[in-house]
Amino acid sequence: MTMRRWTYLLFAAVLLTSCQQDEPTYGVDFSAMPTNGKVFLPYSEQEHDVEQEAPWRPLEEAAAAMAEWGRQVADSLSDTMAVQPMAIHGRQQASSINSTDLARAVIGSLCSRSVHQVCGTYMSTDAMYNDIRVSGAVFYPTKGRIRNIIICSHYTVAANYEVPTQTFPLEAAFAALGYVVIMPDYIGYGETADRVHPYLQAYVTAANVIDMALAVRPFLAQRGIKVESDEVIIMGYSQGGATSLFVQYCMENVERYQGKFRIKRNYCGSGPYDVARTYDMSVRQDYTPIPYAVPMIILGMSEGMSNPLPFDQFFQEPLKSHYQEWFNSKRYSGVQLSQLIGSKRLSCILTPMGMDRSQPQTQRLYRQLIMNSIPSRYIPQAPIYLFHSMDDPTVPFINSQTVCRNFKEVGFTDYTCNFGHYGNHVEGCMKFMITMFHKLR
Repeated sequence: MTMRRWTYLLFAAVLLTSCQQDEPTYGVDFSAMPTNGKVFLPYSEQEHDVEQEAPWRPLEEAAAAMAEWGRQVADSLSDTMAVQPMAIHGRQQASSINSTDLARAVIGSLCSRSVHQVCGTYMSTDAMYNDIRVSGAVFYPTKGRIRNIIICSHYTVAANYEVPTQTFPLEAAFAALGYVVIMPDYIGYGETADRVHPYLQAYVTAANVIDMALAVRPFLAQRGIKVESDEVIIMGYSQGGATSLFVQYCMENVERYQGKFRIKRNYCGSGPYDVARTYDMSVRQDYTPIPYAVPMIILGMSEGMSNPLPFDQFFQEPLKSHYQEWFNSKRYSGVQLSQLIGSKRLSCILTPMGMDRSQPQTQRLYRQLIMNSIPSRYIPQAPIYLFHSMDDPTVPFINSQTVCRNFKEVGFTDYTCNFGHYGNHVEGCMKFMITMFHKLR
């Protein structure tokens, strides 16, 4: 063989290799990986263009609607508290983070605009450990490499039309960066919209998330979808932030989930990790910036009790007469529910008994709140990234401060903090998502 022909062959081999550099050189064999014996069963599929969907808009719309309602509410003292940033260490800083910043970060990070959404059902357990069929959505890029799986827990929603199977959530855009994104609806939405959402019931919600991740594995194997790494990324903001930390806790400490996942990193944003303290602060201040969350907590915690709480002893009118239709119908968004409740003062939402920890029924509620807070002696086994706006009045900064203090006390050091003056809860969400798109692209 002549030297010239050897040169041509070598050139062709190099050219072929360079053309295939975006394709995975190996893929995880999900058919051989641990599962829960159940398979994610699709019932609908759809292609999305991320730029056309513009999934950052609902955040701005919700923020604008809440601000407008806040201006209309009669309790002016509460409104003043809502718009003034909290002074931290003697300084204040107004946030200028908006959806335009978020849109730029999303679009600037995209490897491909096209994302495939698959909605389906899988088997998990409810708050009373009964088997239940629940729903969720899987998102992945229509072409190109897939690097990792992101197990994502969504933030608090109230209406059924807001959950992953009913919309294209912001977190689904991570699929366009080269990820499989797994997002459960949670019990109380989607397939189980006729059920009460066990809001902030940490263990059952974490189980629903993990069971979906396990059920998706054989689904990916059936589809022949290759993922380059078997490590998973965990992520969530607000309710999703607390859920994500509990997901990691359960993966590491609950026997039926131990050893089934290799965690690359957990990204937790502004989560109510200490539910009892968060609730306590609202009671002491007689104030909440998102009134609908308070009844959701009480209704959700009651779902984990064999003897439900007496809601008529907790709720004032008009909530007392309407909570079943307002909350259990899943027809109203959080903004709409807050408007229906009509006040940001807890003393106008809850009865004196509901605000008194010495009362037996309220003590029962607090026991549930404590049970569903992150255990103080928890020692994580994988890296954690903690994000929180220090100005957040909705999920107070004390939640992340408490987690950091507990980590230091147990000697856990593999965590990173991003704490700053990023504005209110929604503005903090935008900053968190911007950061995640930069980190994961």
